[in-house]
Amino acid sequence: MVTTNGTPTSLVEPRVTLPASRSRAASRALLWSAPTALLGATTALIYGRLNFVPSGISNRFVDYSLAVAASPIPLAAVLSLIKALRWWLLCLWPTPVGVFADRSHLQFQLGPFGSRRYDTARMEVRYPFELAGEAEAGSFEAFLPEEQQFATLLPRITHPDAPEPLNRVILRFAAASEADAASALRPVLELWRSHAGERGAP
Repeated sequence: MVTTNGTPTSLVEPRVTLPASRSRAASRALLWSAPTALLGATTALIYGRLNFVPSGISNRFVDYSLAVAASPIPLAAVLSLIKALRWWLLCLWPTPVGVFADRSHLQFQLGPFGSRRYDTARMEVRYPFELAGEAEAGSFEAFLPEEQQFATLLPRITHPDAPEPLNRVILRFAAASEADAASALRPVLELWRSHAGERGAP
């Protein structure tokens, strides 16, 4: 029997780490920085011309009305700035960031995007061929051979505490293609699916 440090491989607890892509984070930071700069310049141009002090050419109420009407622009600039800063911070985060998975938990340590931990006991892990009759079953991946789906696709991973499928979060942040992520996670995916099967057994 093959062993790892004297322990049978069948007893070794599988643990998988998918580092976050800092280069992809930098690209997204740049993408969000562009509208931030454009909206910021527009805000400065609009509000720089307003005069909130009564004068012979302004009764200030018109200026206040214009300021209120234009308020979505600075708000959008602030939101874009926050998004850009979060991606920049992820690029520069001093501690390891990424996806960490084992038999019992799936954990996201994403720096400025927060840390989340999901127990696999309540997860559902299903491939496209298992989603017949559901909205996501309409994608072309559902028609691929089952062996190819297992080899190249991440299944849909859902958890009652997660606001979106966790496979989307993995692909959004991990520095790996979907096929590489599926290959790396395969040992734990099989365990998670077996847990789901045990829950569904009579």
